[in-house]
Amino acid sequence: MKPWIAVSLTLAAALTTSAAPAIIPYPADLQLLDGSAALTPEQIKASINPEVLPTLGAEGYQLVVIPSGASIIAATEAGAFYARQTLAQLTSAGQTPCVNITDKPRYAWRGYMLDVSRHFAPVAEIKALLDELARYKLNRFHWHLTDDEGWRIEIKKYPLLTTVGGLGNKSDPKAAAQFYTQAEIRDLVAYAAARHITIVPEIDMPGHASGATRAYPAHAGGGSERLPNFTFNPGKPETLHFLQDILREVQALFPDCGVIHYGGDEVHFGWGKWDSLPEVAALKQKENLADKQAVEKWFNRTMGAFINTLGCDVGGWDEIGNAGLAPDRTVIFWWRHDKPAQLQQALQGGYKVVLCPRHPCYFDFLQNPAHKVGRRWHGINELPRVYAFPDASTLPADLAASVNHPRVLGLQACLWGETTATRARREFLTYPRLLALAEAAWTPAAQKNYDDFAARLKIHLPQLKQRGLTAYDPFANTAEIVDQPGPTTYLDQPGAKKKKAP
Repeated sequence: MKPWIAVSLTLAAALTTSAAPAIIPYPADLQLLDGSAALTPEQIKASINPEVLPTLGAEGYQLVVIPSGASIIAATEAGAFYARQTLAQLTSAGQTPCVNITDKPRYAWRGYMLDVSRHFAPVAEIKALLDELARYKLNRFHWHLTDDEGWRIEIKKYPLLTTVGGLGNKSDPKAAAQFYTQAEIRDLVAYAAARHITIVPEIDMPGHASGATRAYPAHAGGGSERLPNFTFNPGKPETLHFLQDILREVQALFPDCGVIHYGGDEVHFGWGKWDSLPEVAALKQKENLADKQAVEKWFNRTMGAFINTLGCDVGGWDEIGNAGLAPDRTVIFWWRHDKPAQLQQALQGGYKVVLCPRHPCYFDFLQNPAHKVGRRWHGINELPRVYAFPDASTLPADLAASVNHPRVLGLQACLWGETTATRARREFLTYPRLLALAEAAWTPAAQKNYDDFAARLKIHLPQLKQRGLTAYDPFANTAEIVDQPGPTTYLDQPGAKKKKAP
């Protein structure tokens, strides 16, 4: 096995006290057999057989361990990879329990989004995160690379995006520029691919554009008093060409991403000056657009169609669901849990959907009511709530059937970066909720049991620490890790409806 697939010694105690192996996410079907095996790499045989695709799917596998060895059958390399993740968790102190496992994921999209615009995360941290995503069978890393606080991706044609747009962060607007070079991005894309993870880049437009418009103010479309450069100018041909040039370089860096996410959210926060822009006036006349909302929809269709010409589906937050984008080439990320109509509209419109509602999928929300820093709008996202998603108890009755809709691709957790200035803080908010999300996305609903998960989690928490990660322990209620003395003003506003405060 590869050296980064860790074999933990801490499972031994669990295996001697419980019949259920401490596997996360738990397999679809597991039979515990008599005996155990002392496996060497030579005793682990894997075969790829496309004929089992109808039974196991593209990511499923069968794993059989008997005293003389282990065999893996899968339709693809990804399935064999996930079998090895399971085997790594089974193995302890040189002994592996004998099992017969047939397993495949509940959802095809099992994701985690990290915002690196508000606070930057170094390459080494991203690689450690990718290792954990792979270990727990998550297969999408949604990389929120640009926003108001900073532009974090090198674009060769427009170097000021990083040297100027990359300056500052949420904590310190004067901080030195931080960004990922194209060489670093290619390395991370390859690193993720080796772990069967697809990186999905997000380049925000036409709002959340302040990082870019600081660098190239000629493309600014104005904003509000509080957000003076929040938007791009949607009516300026040069601005559209600027954005298309950027997207071409993005696609070249992420050639197998499948989806380029372009945000599309909260544009009304800063579109107030559009009506005074001569380019927007000309666009409205040319395209017979009645108002700013019609201009926004036109921009979404135009940029979405361009992303499609690059060979990618277009991804966007649920605001883009009524813009008229191509249903078969668009993925809607449903984030507004208080707007169930947006989810229903997307599904009825023929769109593919990723479920990532604020409740319970936003990990910048508090995970314990006693914690002080983080969002708490309409409640918090405690571990059991994350684990229960997306089953009936976590959704309005009229949405309960939607989770099994064939166009629901899967689930995704999101960590926005306003209060995450350090790696320790980011990890504290991520773990162990990421493990609960992983099981919710992989394990069939009928196999989910929170009490059983909690028992297995108690085995995994020390392993996270052994791997150098900082995790919250909900059983010991370990101290909250914060990067500031108390909650910022916008994070504690009950009833607030914003997804991410600009």
